[in-house]
Amino acid sequence: MNETIMLPVEYLGASHELPLTIVPLGYTYQLHIEVEGKTLIFEKDDQGEYRVIDTANNSGAVSKGFVAAIVATLQAL
Repeated sequence: MNETIMLPVEYLGASHELPLTIVPLGYTYQLHIEVEGKTLIFEKDDQGEYRVIDTANNSGAVSKGFVAAIVATLQAL
């Protein structure tokens, strides 16, 4: 069972609470985060940095700055 938690993100001086679901995939996991009505899928790359997997072209509707703020928050955890 996947449980949803709230991820606090600061962007442009405003605080956002984004629903985050951890989805296990074998020996790894993905983070599904709902942003502005879109679900963005994040996973770690080979260097251990988070990246967006844009399988449904959802990230184009979300500003790059907001995505960068989410990534910075995830890296800080």
